[in-house]
Amino acid sequence: MLLTGKRSFDPAPFDAISYDLCSRRADVVILSADLSKYCQVVRVKNELGDQHLEVGMAEQNLLSVAAGIAKGGYIPIATCFACYITRRAYDQLMICMGTGSGAGANIERGPTNIAIGFTPGIANPARIHHQAAEDLGMVRAIPNAAVIDPMDPTDFRAAVEAAVERPGLTYIRGHRGMTPRLLDPEAFTFELGKTYRLRSGSGIGIIATGHASQWALEASDRLQDRGVEHSLLHVPTIKPVNENEIAEFAFAHDQVVTIENHQIVTGLGSLVAEIVSDIGSGPRITRLGLPNRWAPGGTMPYIRKQLGLDAEALAKRIEGLAR
Repeated sequence: MLLTGKRSFDPAPFDAISYDLCSRRADVVILSADLSKYCQVVRVKNELGDQHLEVGMAEQNLLSVAAGIAKGGYIPIATCFACYITRRAYDQLMICMGTGSGAGANIERGPTNIAIGFTPGIANPARIHHQAAEDLGMVRAIPNAAVIDPMDPTDFRAAVEAAVERPGLTYIRGHRGMTPRLLDPEAFTFELGKTYRLRSGSGIGIIATGHASQWALEASDRLQDRGVEHSLLHVPTIKPVNENEIAEFAFAHDQVVTIENHQIVTGLGSLVAEIVSDIGSGPRITRLGLPNRWAPGGTMPYIRKQLGLDAEALAKRIEGLAR
């Protein structure tokens, strides 16, 4: 059983993850862009200052400096809000970090470069200028980049640990603040590209990632209470992904629903549709997530309700498909 028997909360996941990692490895450097408090790297900054670098409110410099540190043999972890890492500094993310600081067109992948984008999707209450609804699709397009969207502190920690062992660029969506722990650390083992079955059944197959895997579990509880048969697959790795596992799950169901804290274009829904269509005639795919329009500002529960992504709305939508 991958899920914990009872729900607990982690008040600051990355503060502990970064401190534990830097305490063990002197070659890891955490970089901030005037957001160390809000990306929760305060403990590293205060207690392991030689392994923290503050570049100021300059996100393009953040990623350029990180790439330079990587060329020097260290492992940089650049932290910032997801919207700034991707939209504002996309050129630096692709060229400096993605190619190993412009190492040439024939490079397979450069040295280890890690970027963690916090408050992804609608996790930030400050409306469109702080919401990153397209980041997964943007980084998916970078050759050889890995893209990870963890659902809770358990696979967030595991994703960071895996990233430091991987050459090339890895982009991880980060969790901050009071975060529910849903995966059992004793039972869950993260592998890049692997998918994880959280609920098993026939009928409709639900595929989710990141925050939306939490949303899918909430909807799944309601569907179970109503006797609606379904399965639930958590896909933390958007790229590279085990296409065979996705296809096997999808073709085992008459209908597939994808749920994501991301625009329904270029993210998980697009990924699943690409895999299924490449194989041939398959199940109908319904993509649920952020629409291709500006989302309102506010708390995540408020925005979810406005967009029809709260647990009850998701359950009703899926139940309707099952009829």
